[in-house]
Amino acid sequence: MKVLLTHRFFWPDTAPYAVMLRTIGDALAEAGHEVHILSSMPSYRTEASATETPKQEKLGALNVRRIWVFSDEKCNPLRRLANAMLYCWALFVKILYLRPNVVTASTFPPVMAAWSASLAARIVGAKFIYHIQDIHPELSVCSGGRMGRGATMRLLRWLDNQTLRRSEVIVTLSEDMAETLRARGLGPLPITLINNPALDSDHDPIAPPPELIKPAGTTRVIFAGNLGRFQNLPLLAEGIAQCFDDHPELELMFLGDGVALAKLKARWKDHPQVRFAPFLPFAQARGIISGADIGLVSLSANIYRVAYPSKVSTYLDLGLRILALVEPESQMARELEQRGLGAVPSAANPEAIATALETLLAAPPSAVSTAPERTNWPQIVAELAPSRKIKRY
Repeated sequence: MKVLLTHRFFWPDTAPYAVMLRTIGDALAEAGHEVHILSSMPSYRTEASATETPKQEKLGALNVRRIWVFSDEKCNPLRRLANAMLYCWALFVKILYLRPNVVTASTFPPVMAAWSASLAARIVGAKFIYHIQDIHPELSVCSGGRMGRGATMRLLRWLDNQTLRRSEVIVTLSEDMAETLRARGLGPLPITLINNPALDSDHDPIAPPPELIKPAGTTRVIFAGNLGRFQNLPLLAEGIAQCFDDHPELELMFLGDGVALAKLKARWKDHPQVRFAPFLPFAQARGIISGADIGLVSLSANIYRVAYPSKVSTYLDLGLRILALVEPESQMARELEQRGLGAVPSAANPEAIATALETLLAAPPSAVSTAPERTNWPQIVAELAPSRKIKRY
């Protein structure tokens, strides 16, 4: 079948979904499908050079098309809005022109990308797969963001409900997220639970900076990824720091950047057992993460209902145990503890965090072998029979 995978970011951009989408595309191509990718020119990080990336290329078996967008959007809200509009329009037109059998879209740009893709898919009779990484506008409701208020929230939910109704398959990451979708009261939804595959660095691996390799005799706990406002990282750091005196070999590393970085550095940059490392592409960060002993996951209150960190799969794939600051009733917490893959604080306070970390430090190191499936997307696509019937919308 002709499959169109879509997202704002794609390799060599360094967003996690950009890396993961190549893994999904390669798996579908190996299963015999004709795979097309629609994305934008590299713009997630300046490390990925748009001037050196072709707008159209054959990447292995993948047919890749990248649209032009404004650069330097991170600090410019108008450019971010313009890029979202450019991408959604290009996505809509691409589907009408390509007429694929199957179209996928994720949740970035929030709501509008999937809404545009699902509408165009309905027009050409393609099956639409909604790959939900986080649920909007509920994420903004939980975090207090502007999209989670008043008329804006109601409009976004109305649009997203249309996308859900058009979807042939809704792929989400946890039962908690599935329950949030069902709570909208839309009736039975075609929800499938598939966690994200571990990030793959088989493409162009890069040696990490030698100064960031874990020193001998050090026990390193690491948070790798976006240091954002949804991660509750200042609280996590306070809890881990309670173990420093009893464990002089313990090191806390933050690998990445984000809005919480300044606050974390203001509190911890001079502490000898806390280390900050800059954002690195996963192909380079992999060697640093795999050398750590414990991977850190942290979410603010109620975020587990609308998101599931993809770093969980990557940590486990690299053999790390996990300390997860998340509500004990969440699916993530239950799975980690029931399968002996990590520990979860009994409450969101420094003392409980320290107790959970002590539990992991006291346990003898053991290999974490979950043998995660790289992706079972070929099975999902294989179950969707081709259709060219034009549907009403």
